[in-house]
Amino acid sequence: MLLSWLVWRVLVREKIPQLRVLMYHKVSGNGDRDGLTVPANSLEAQFNYLLKQGYTPLLLSDLLNYTRTQTPLPQRPVLITFDDGYRDNFTVMYPLLKKYGMKANIFLVPAFLQPEQAHDHANNEYLQLSDIQAMDQQLVEYGLHSYDHKSYKKLTPDEINQDIIATKRLLQSMDISYQPCLAFPYGAFPKRNPVKRLQFYKTLAANDIELAFRIGNRLNRLPLRNPLLIQRLDIRGDDPFEKFVSLLRKGKNKI
Repeated sequence: MLLSWLVWRVLVREKIPQLRVLMYHKVSGNGDRDGLTVPANSLEAQFNYLLKQGYTPLLLSDLLNYTRTQTPLPQRPVLITFDDGYRDNFTVMYPLLKKYGMKANIFLVPAFLQPEQAHDHANNEYLQLSDIQAMDQQLVEYGLHSYDHKSYKKLTPDEINQDIIATKRLLQSMDISYQPCLAFPYGAFPKRNPVKRLQFYKTLAANDIELAFRIGNRLNRLPLRNPLLIQRLDIRGDDPFEKFVSLLRKGKNKI
């Protein structure tokens, strides 16, 4: 009976339309790995696995079209995201993206970006404008990740409002095209207090944010229950490949 029940759960889960959103940060070209840093060979193995398993990578604009007009998504959609705008997203990740014909989305922190060519090591950690301009818009799109990476859980509604306004204003001044999509810094938002959470949603809507992302480590059933609270899977560089496969397959918990 137990075996039959488990088989039934797997079959049900596979039939439910789901969106997987992967969250990355840094990519190393020298084999370094930690919670935020995935080595290039691991990322390449993950890209290869996604394609072999029939997953189709999306851009943020694809997901927006789905939520706006019910434009159908592919059978196994996956949204690949990178937070903070580290320069290795261009120097290490982007060549792999082109090699495998993948698509990715980078959530930018405009205060971190380098407007001119940076020569010192400290300023070379984040993307430069020339890097952003060099990436193919058919393969990479950009979203918002706050102005300077302050936790929205700790800010007042007015401070969050001003943060989003400043984020968009600075990206526009840099002539960087972005989608009306926001990833919460640290995945944090006013989760516990329903009144503050509702005000938070209203602030996002007032700033024309159509899709917003937390962490959560769960799969998202389609259609999306709350487009302003999409869950992402935290892909860590210090986890084994088997953990990636398990997380991709069922998230943190079974459905």
